[in-house]
Formats: sequence, C-alpha cells, structure tokens
Amino acid sequence: MVNEPRRNFCVGSEWVYYKIFTGYKTADLVLTEIIKPITEQLLQENSINKWFFIRYSNPEHHLRIRFLCSDQNVIGKVISKLYIPLNQYMGKDLIWKIQLDTYNREIERYGTETIELSENLFYYDSDTTIKFLDLIEGDEGEQLRWLFGLKSINHLLNCFNYSLEEKMNLMEILKTGFGQEFGMSRPLKKQLDDKFRVQRVRIEEFMLFTEENKLEYAPIIKLLEENEKKTRPLAKQILLILNKGSQETKLNNLMSSYIHMLMNRLFKSKNRLNEMVCYDFLFRYYTSEIARIKYND
Repeated sequence: MVNEPRRNFCVGSEWVYYKIFTGYKTADLVLTEIIKPITEQLLQENSINKWFFIRYSNPEHHLRIRFLCSDQNVIGKVISKLYIPLNQYMGKDLIWKIQLDTYNREIERYGTETIELSENLFYYDSDTTIKFLDLIEGDEGEQLRWLFGLKSINHLLNCFNYSLEEKMNLMEILKTGFGQEFGMSRPLKKQLDDKFRVQRVRIEEFMLFTEENKLEYAPIIKLLEENEKKTRPLAKQILLILNKGSQETKLNNLMSSYIHMLMNRLFKSKNRLNEMVCYDFLFRYYTSEIARIKYND
C-alpha cells in the first residue's frame, strides 16, 4: 500500500507559496529580473531544493510561485531576499498585491505516487522557461516563443518515449478538445490553415535545429537539451510507476497536464488560444513527418 503524500502546506511550512499580482507583460520582468537571480542564489546556497511557477488569471492576473525550503529555519531568509525587489516593483505600481498562501497539491490530477516527481518536472520546466524568457526580446522574441513551445513539447514527449504516431495521436486529442472550446468554425480553421502554410518551413527547420547547425539559436536549443537530460530520469521513474498498474493516472492524461502547464508558463497572455495553435501545428507537423517517412520507404 502506498503512503498518501502530504496534501496541504500552510504558511510557515517548508513550501513558501507566493501570489504576485501584476500585469501580463510585467510578469515576464518579475520572472527574469527578480525570480531568476534570487532562485539561482537560493539554490546555490542550498536554501531551497526546488521551485516552480504558473500564471493564473482568475479573478485577476497573477503569478503563483512555490519554493521548497531545505529547512524551515530558512523560510525567513527566502522571504527577506524577495522583499526588497518585490517592494521596489510595488513602489513603481508594477505589482499591486502580494499574498502568501497555502499550497494544496493536486494529487488527484498528478497521482499519489507521482506528485513529487511531477513537482521536480515543474521545477526543471520553470527553470528552463525563465532562462528562455531572459534570452528573447521584441517581435522576434515573440516569434521564437511559440516555436520554442513546439520544440519544448516535442522534447517532453521524447523524454516519455512517445513514437511519432503516438505524438500525432496525442496532439489530435488535444487540438480537438481545444477546437471544441473555441468553436472550430470554418473561418477559424482557415486562419489556422493559412498561418501554418506561411510558417510551415520555419516550423520544420526549427524542429530539426541543433546547437551545431544553427549557431544563432544555440543558446535556446542548449536550454532544451539540458532540460531533456534532467527530465529523462524523472520520466523513466514515472513510466515505471505507471507500468506497475498501481497508478490511477494514465500516461496521456498526465502528459496532457504536463504539456498544459508547460504552455501556461511560456505564454504571457491568451494562453489557451496559443495552446490550441501549438497543438494544431504539431499535429500537422507530425502528420506530415509520418507521410514523408512512408513515402521515402
């Protein structure tokens, strides 16, 4: 029998949970200018073991950031390090509210045996995302954001040993679900058709880029490759648990949640619309790759 993991962590426990209320654009600045350097320092000092964030818009837009302290004695240190830069942003009206809250784990969603492994995966993804956000700027950065999203999903699916056909099938499920949410009308489908047609070559090239063959994107691709190295051992552990049959969460359901959170961290606004586009484009890309392989055979 598996021991039930701890579900709730109130203020004062080892999980320090911040809600930072700020604008869509400013959220990226909070992540790159405040959270990135402070988490790097806290990790180096062994004050925290991991951390992760999500974006949330109900009822007001805010960042939800969770830090796992290495010891309850360092909670004050973590809060103190965050106080000065967060207070400066509040003084400039870039942040309008900050709350400490109870962290309630979503055990039903991520599984009794895999919740802590999932938190590790969230940590690696959060770390990769803020490093990526720190590399991009302007219109070109926004173009790279969704291309990075496509490649990130593909890397994650590779970690969990998805075949090309399995990738295509999962993207079909996800794009269909989001298509129903947005009401996949003929005009919307035409918009997606037209956008994919324009971006197809760039997508195909970006999906195949490596550090060696595209030096201008080398730092971005290196981030993904480093993340994949850390994620693969986690994925192996999760797959072993799922394969035992003792886990209530099926792989596709778990992957759908992982990918959804990946998209949530990456896009600063219109998250679900951007998700739908990414799933649609990946489905088309995988379908095309399968057809190409069959043709060449």
